[in-house]
Amino acid sequence: MLKLSLLPEEYLTINGNIVVQLTRVAGGRAYVAIDAARDIPIVRGTVLEREGGKRPNCLEPPARKRIKPQRDLVFRWNDDRDRAVRKMQQVIDHLEQSGAADEAKVLRTQLNCLLPTPWEEELSTKN
Repeated sequence: MLKLSLLPEEYLTINGNIVVQLTRVAGGRAYVAIDAARDIPIVRGTVLEREGGKRPNCLEPPARKRIKPQRDLVFRWNDDRDRAVRKMQQVIDHLEQSGAADEAKVLRTQLNCLLPTPWEEELSTKN
């Protein structure tokens, strides 16, 4: 079995006609999008097993104890990080102005993945 690690927005192809993209990871879950022909069955493992299907031999055995999803650690935001983000945004703006729009778009997407959302900022100020 091939095991890969992907970052959000990265994808893989299977046989040139199936595309699997990791859209996001949050709260201990990975969200994927699958593009395949309608005649290719895609079935969630729990549904397959519930309907009497056999778990594929290539998979690791299920954990005996159900693992509780853990919350992500609170990311402490501070002035240094804020200055660093502003500098990165300036560099990205410069890339866009100098004709490297594709590279700037990739960097802006990755930077947005790193920036805390408003609710994360709220959590970091509570403690």
